Amino acid sequence: MATDVRNVEHKLDENLLAALPKAGKVVSVTPSGMSDYCNTYRIEVSMPDGTTQLFFEKEASGEEGVGLMESAWTSETTTYSFIPEHVPRPVTKGTYKSRPDVHFYLAEFIEMIDDDIPRPESYMSAIAALHSRSMGKSPEGKFGFPVNTRFGNLEQDNTWTSTWEEYWTRQMRDFLQREANAHEGEHHEELERLKPLFFGKVLPRYLRPLETEGRSVKPVLIHADLWPGNVKYQIDGETVCVYDACAMWGHNEVDLGVFRNPRYPLGKPYLKEYWKQVPISEPEADVDSRNTLYMLRNQILLSTLYPQDPKLREIVVNNMRLLVERVEAEEAEEAESNSATKASGSYQARL
Repeated sequence: MATDVRNVEHKLDENLLAALPKAGKVVSVTPSGMSDYCNTYRIEVSMPDGTTQLFFEKEASGEEGVGLMESAWTSETTTYSFIPEHVPRPVTKGTYKSRPDVHFYLAEFIEMIDDDIPRPESYMSAIAALHSRSMGKSPEGKFGFPVNTRFGNLEQDNTWTSTWEEYWTRQMRDFLQREANAHEGEHHEELERLKPLFFGKVLPRYLRPLETEGRSVKPVLIHADLWPGNVKYQIDGETVCVYDACAMWGHNEVDLGVFRNPRYPLGKPYLKEYWKQVPISEPEADVDSRNTLYMLRNQILLSTLYPQDPKLREIVVNNMRLLVERVEAEEAEEAESNSATKASGSYQARL
């Protein structure tokens, strides 16, 4: 067990000290990072040999705290198992002895460069490695995760499912219902018009072809929150550090949705770099629409977390409308083609 030697009134909890290096001395605890849902700290431990070890802790209270720490622990340990060179090493999760309603997650602390978004080559090599190394490793080949993870503090239903279309459709229904609840029932006529078309036309059109006509989706481990705040250069300025996952086993292209989001300065160079390393799923012709579809997840969740910003909801509506109109245009074109073919056949029969 480590010892807290700081000259402060409130020392680190005994259960947290027990997770730190034996014979170490805690000499500094400072706030680290930003979170709306957890307290986060950098813990500096002085070792008997004169070296220093650094740790990162997050803590939260109540039942929400239990879920947040379970999500962090399971997501990070699973991600670390595939790309340990890119993920801070998880140490443990637990509950304070002195305050049984407070729960914590502990990992090694990695020094990172805050104000420099990694180049596409560095950013996407870590993501491609995660997807490639984890392919075929999902339990029983299913989609889901052992625990319900969290996007911010929003719980994600990760019940194991056999087909990708079923899993994603269930998530979208759940997320859109949460979004509506966050807006306290505020009626949005266009969004309500689009929802049944989204579920009845868009999702079957772009998800079903992935798993029909001899095609299949092999689940890979998804990070599911790859915005630039969760991917930074380590202090060497070369290797990226990837953290704060809300993991699940799913279609690898889900992780690419965030790169299309105009909220972040990423875009096509990052997508192109990824496709150099990982092949596009078939049918390849649908990849742009699937990218928009997966981007919607991030946008719906942001609208749920920040309902006070009406622009976020309008972004959801605009992109949902884009996909609906795209599918309806295809349907109209197909109907016109069928009508022309039928008319031609009727003419030939009369001859």
